[in-house]
Amino acid sequence: MRVVVRRRIEHGVTDALGDLVAMDAKTVSILTRRGLVVIDRAAVVAAKEVPPKPSRRGAAHSAISMHDLERIMVDGWPPVEREELGGWLLRAATGFTGRGNSVLPLGDPGMPVSDAVDRCERWYDERGLRPLFALFGPAGFAANDDPLGRELLGRDYEQINNALVLTAAVASLPPEAPDASGGHVQLEASPSQPWWDTWAAWDARVAPADEANVTAAAARTVMTSSPEQLFASLEREGAVIGVARVAFAHAWAGVFALHVAPEHRGTGVALQLMGGLADASRARGIPSMFLQVTQANSPARSLYERLGFSVHHEYLYLGG
Repeated sequence: MRVVVRRRIEHGVTDALGDLVAMDAKTVSILTRRGLVVIDRAAVVAAKEVPPKPSRRGAAHSAISMHDLERIMVDGWPPVEREELGGWLLRAATGFTGRGNSVLPLGDPGMPVSDAVDRCERWYDERGLRPLFALFGPAGFAANDDPLGRELLGRDYEQINNALVLTAAVASLPPEAPDASGGHVQLEASPSQPWWDTWAAWDARVAPADEANVTAAAARTVMTSSPEQLFASLEREGAVIGVARVAFAHAWAGVFALHVAPEHRGTGVALQLMGGLADASRARGIPSMFLQVTQANSPARSLYERLGFSVHHEYLYLGG
């Protein structure tokens, strides 16, 4: 992680900004732009994680590189099982969502692409899962734009689910505006049974949400394994009509699992939920927020764009 560490020195304090590369009982080692700084932990006054270094000029939420944001998003929706193959990340969660059950190529796998794909296919076969690869690139990219995509298409992989990654500055997002009945978004550190039952009822993969359903168990693990997460719900007349989840990781906020009851769509429920999540992010000093939406979901895209989100990059899946 990238951190800033404030420590005492002879005539005051000073900060070290860079990548945390080692830590033990006595010292913290930070790789700064001037080199490695080893700090005595007894001298540390304060420390916090900060976002990755921007890859270009501009607002923080848009200046982050695609690779860095993809890394951050992994911990917003953590897989049950993960394994590294060089710069590739293999993820598994008993089939619950593509984000939790796909290869994320973040660098060189350390071997020829064809051999790396063979390794990944065996890894997923051992778990009874379909091999799935998540490819990402700038807006308008195609699967055959990189060697991995061409390799997979040559193996007759099919393209699945084009999606957009949207980002926004948290400071610019509208605050929660209570509805006419005065109802407020409720935030919980873990999913209550009403929250879970409401969300599971809208997602056939996890209903019924009981211990015998391995997908439901994986969903609970995924949804509760970020460094921090909050579960938002909105009630009207005693019934939960909308839910959402926000995860906090690497000084970013990520929005997931936003669902509104069909009969209440278009009535401001999603807007109110997003306001509650933005307020919670501001309270934590989080500067940037991301979310993911399928290209085909025009109503959701329109809502997010009105709130101030813009396209950062795109991704798609290739499945074997």
